[in-house]
Amino acid sequence: MSISVALVGAGYWGKKLLPKFRAAPDCSVAAVCDLDAGYREEIQKAFPGVPTTASYDDLLKDPNIAAVVLVTPPATHFSLGRKALEAGKHIWIEKPLALRLSEGKLLLELAKTKGTVLFVDHTFLYDRAIRTAHDLIRDGELGEIYHLFLQRLNLGRIKRDSNVWWNSAPHDVSILLYLLQGRPVSVTLQGYRYLQADVEDLNMAAIEMSDGASAFIYHNWLYPENTAKLTVIGSKKLLTYEGKFDKRAATLYEYVTGEQAGARGVSQELANTIPSKIVAERRLEGIASEEPLAVAVGDFLDSIRERRAPLSDGNFALNVVAVLEAGEQSLRSGGKKIPLKI
Repeated sequence: MSISVALVGAGYWGKKLLPKFRAAPDCSVAAVCDLDAGYREEIQKAFPGVPTTASYDDLLKDPNIAAVVLVTPPATHFSLGRKALEAGKHIWIEKPLALRLSEGKLLLELAKTKGTVLFVDHTFLYDRAIRTAHDLIRDGELGEIYHLFLQRLNLGRIKRDSNVWWNSAPHDVSILLYLLQGRPVSVTLQGYRYLQADVEDLNMAAIEMSDGASAFIYHNWLYPENTAKLTVIGSKKLLTYEGKFDKRAATLYEYVTGEQAGARGVSQELANTIPSKIVAERRLEGIASEEPLAVAVGDFLDSIRERRAPLSDGNFALNVVAVLEAGEQSLRSGGKKIPLKI
């Protein structure tokens, strides 16, 4: 079954997605839509066989287009996504699903009513390293999970239309929800503005989980290192992961504390300390053998063919929005702890 898609939004991420859909088996890109004439011209030069248009409505009227790939600013996801679903199109929406939980729920219900696939681009769910971490946690390899520390830091693309929380947290919250069986029960978020009067470019969130685990999420648009790090602290082992696609790596550490770490015969000076040390480490192999974005595209297209929900479906994405919205509420209340049930 060949699937014809239309890509809407030819900016930074749209230009990355377009080649993935063109390379996918049994998939064709019918058109690229963007209001910006300069972007359309760039597409015409880079991909002369792909038609371009400024009319979103014309795409939705085309019966030959089965799916819409929506790669537009977050504030447009609800309105443009609703129009596509109302037209009976399957849809790929760039993260987040929506900026309000109520809007996300409406999109999800509309997709169910129309019987169409609603996919949200939480790309890290398709990263082999994250999937390996999920399996290790599920199988008890790390023991009881105590804490996760997620960092997304860079100096580069600073947005004007939305803050660092709404741009970066969809990645980290999706990773958190995917890895852990417990569910978030509260969110506390502090944010700071340095470059723009009304847009936070730095934040720190603390999330408490139903199983007792905790997570810190740190985002910063003014940082000398471009990184996306995850650290998982378990009762038996530790896991570190670098998520930037050009330098992906993951390492598993075995550690011991107390007597196992050599507490016998300690001096009086160290009597009130608990020794700890790393006793083994193992670099996880093969985690960079797949490109997550290409795997995500494949799952979206296969879910249409097989009439099933993709891994990153509307239900999962709605839970991400619930955490994001609670974080926003905490931010606007000066860092108040916001209870959450998902």
